[in-house]
This record gives sequence, structure tokens and C-alpha cells, in this order.
Amino acid sequence: MEERYEIRGKIGQGAMSVLYQGYDLRMNRDVAIKRIIKTGANQEIEDESIRRLLKESGTLTSVKHPNIVTIYDVGSDEDGPYLVMEFVNGKTLEELIEKSPLTWSDFIEVVLQTQEGLIAAHERNLIHNDIKPSNFMFTWLPSGKFQVKIMNLCLTTLVRTQSKEKLETLEAVFGSLYFMAPEQFERLPLDCRSDIYSMGCVYYYALTGIYPFDGETGDGIMNSHLDHVVKPLQELRSDIPRWVCDWVMWMINRYPHDRPVSARQALSLFMLNHKNPSVRNQ
Repeated sequence: MEERYEIRGKIGQGAMSVLYQGYDLRMNRDVAIKRIIKTGANQEIEDESIRRLLKESGTLTSVKHPNIVTIYDVGSDEDGPYLVMEFVNGKTLEELIEKSPLTWSDFIEVVLQTQEGLIAAHERNLIHNDIKPSNFMFTWLPSGKFQVKIMNLCLTTLVRTQSKEKLETLEAVFGSLYFMAPEQFERLPLDCRSDIYSMGCVYYYALTGIYPFDGETGDGIMNSHLDHVVKPLQELRSDIPRWVCDWVMWMINRYPHDRPVSARQALSLFMLNHKNPSVRNQ
């Protein structure tokens, strides 16, 4: 890697990876370089994450969409596997929500862009499995409009052998407990409807600043999801159309068969209602 990429500084670190700002000497461009941390604490998880990463490298680098961070290169050297991706300078949705919930007009744009990104990923059979506010980066274009980028699509589909009791300690690996679909806690097979549930939780949080499913402990949060203990969105944001609240609540239904079958279906209904004068303000 040293022959092509130059490390220029550390951006951040999570439980499973370290992110660096780098420079591609061959293409003359700034890049972000992510390395998986080899801690040795759970060799099975580390080996599986590395295997999946390298196996899916071709698919990952083929995903080209304005609302998904582009993966330029996937490789491995004496320090382990790494990904080279588009460098995005901006703020995460988490950082924006900490200041205030989204306005109705900004929310519309966020829905359009994030659903478009999910459609592109799902049509390539890529399930994100770690959708949360910190995995959406906002950048501002010269026009003043913002662009949303889905991040970390590549490091999130890991082994599912852990018991429910271990999920709290593995939160950083399997996603944030506040946004995980019930079937993730139950160790059931996941599909695009799991991402849709998590996306609905993000929308709820973005509009209210409140987690839809909460608890005083990790176990309490899990039980809130599993028992579907959630306050209707309309009670918290009566200023936005009722159909929008119903649309978000549709996405976070307890069981997958009660949710949209795809991001494409979810976006289609959103656009249909948004453009229909008879329901636009209801």
C-alpha cells in the first residue's frame, strides 16, 4: 500500500476499524483509508469480517452512486486488509440532529437521497446492517444544497453466531442498539426490510431528536424493539403532515412482512403522497 497511498493523519477509530485521511499518489486525489483492527479478542469475528470484506470487494467497488461513498480499492498487506474510499468532508446526521431536529423541507430532501442510496445498494444485494445517524455524511455543494452520503456499507455484514445476551457488548460491531431491527436481536435472517426498519428509526430520530425505542440499559432497549414500545410520531411532530408520520411508522413495524417490501416501494409511496395535493398537507 505504501507505494501508492500516503497516510496523512488519523480521522477516527471504532471498535473494529481505524479511519485515516490519505492521498492517492497515482490518481492525485485525497482518499479515506479504513483498516480493520486486529485485536485478537475475538478471532472468529475478525477472520469472518476480513473474509467477507475481501470476498465482496468486486461488488463494493462497482457501486457508483452519488448518495453512497465510493469504494476505490480493496486490498491486504502485512498489516491486514484495507479499503480506500472517497474522502468526504462534512458533518454526520448525528452531529446535525444534536443541534436540532430536521425541518420538514430538509427532511424531504434527506428521504429522497437516502432512499435512492438504499435502492442502489439493495439492488446489488448489499444489506447495510448498520444504519444509524453517524453513518450518513452531509456535504454542501457550491449551490448551497446538501448532499447525503451513506457510509460504511462495506464493513457491517458480519457473523451472526453470537447470542442475544452478547449483543450489548458487540454493539459497535453489529450496529447501534437504538436503530437495530428486532430480527437482529433474534438472530434471524436479515434482508432489505431490516435496513428499512433501521432507516425508519433514523427518520424518527431525525424529526424528533428522540430515539423511537429506548431503555435505561442495553437489555431495556432490545426489549423496547421486541415489544414494539414506541410513541406514535404524530404525537411528537404534529406540525408535519399525518401521512409522513404514518409512512415512518410503517417502516418501523415490528415484523418484516408489515414493512415496505423494498426501499423502492417506500420511496414511491412517499413521492406519490408528497405530490398529491389532496394528501400533501393532511
